Amino acid sequence: MNRSDVILELQLVPELLKQAEAIYVDAVSELSWAKHELLAKECEVIGDGVVTGKNEQQRQAEMWPYTKDLQQQVLRMEDAVEHTKVEFHFYKRKLENLQIIAKLMTIL
Repeated sequence: MNRSDVILELQLVPELLKQAEAIYVDAVSELSWAKHELLAKECEVIGDGVVTGKNEQQRQAEMWPYTKDLQQQVLRMEDAVEHTKVEFHFYKRKLENLQIIAKLMTIL
């Protein structure tokens, strides 16, 4: 990697990092809304008197048909958050490494 490559990468990577961070923040926000929607549905089901179980397992079993799709959506969004986090951290480490390389090139 020569100086011009490092300079070019130092110019490009911050924008890629910004984009990855925005995608990550959006994914976290969508996950929060999905969890809110799931909680609202659970409250609705409980409020309607559908759930009457005496223990937690019975209550979950009674609630499952009403919340299954939302629970699956939350799980998918949790996976998406983790994937976007990987991308964000990749560009963050890449920028840090490029900055170190640039500093070392000035020393040599």
